[in-house]
Amino acid sequence: MFIPQSGRNSYGGPRDFRPISLTSFLLKIMDRLVDRFLRGEILASMSLHPNQHVYQAGKSVETALHQLVVRVKKALDQQGTALCVFLDIEGAFNNTPYDSMFVALIKHGVDYTIIRWIRATMEGRLAAATLGGSSKIVEVSRGCPQGGVLSPLLWCFVVDDLIARLNEGGIYTQAMRMTSVF
Repeated sequence: MFIPQSGRNSYGGPRDFRPISLTSFLLKIMDRLVDRFLRGEILASMSLHPNQHVYQAGKSVETALHQLVVRVKKALDQQGTALCVFLDIEGAFNNTPYDSMFVALIKHGVDYTIIRWIRATMEGRLAAATLGGSSKIVEVSRGCPQGGVLSPLLWCFVVDDLIARLNEGGIYTQAMRMTSVF
């Protein structure tokens, strides 16, 4: 199903709409069970980077901004320099390669049986659209399903490695979902 994106002047092109995946009730239940397992077992033993404030209990845009303001204030108090760069990864959910998701899950110690199940639910998905009596069906070759129960957590696993690498390289990095501010 395609939902019009807010803030657009016109709705004449495909990028003016957000594809929402409509899945079965049974798949949503299974996704919730896997999500609960990943959060309760996997993240309990190997948590996401502490600077990741996305889709996690007790964290929000406000906690991320507070952490950032404290860091900038500290730099300024010490007569240092603070440079902030905000990066919006457009189409992050839609364009994430499947292999990136599976590698991230492996790095976090997720059992291969669960990874195979997630792979089976991702690969081979079809997207169908109808407009003015014309229909088109294509196989989806990448991306987390918009509206999928597991999609936010899968994205967190993928971006977590980037956050860790940048911070280890001396570039202070945080992740937050800015659209919830506006």
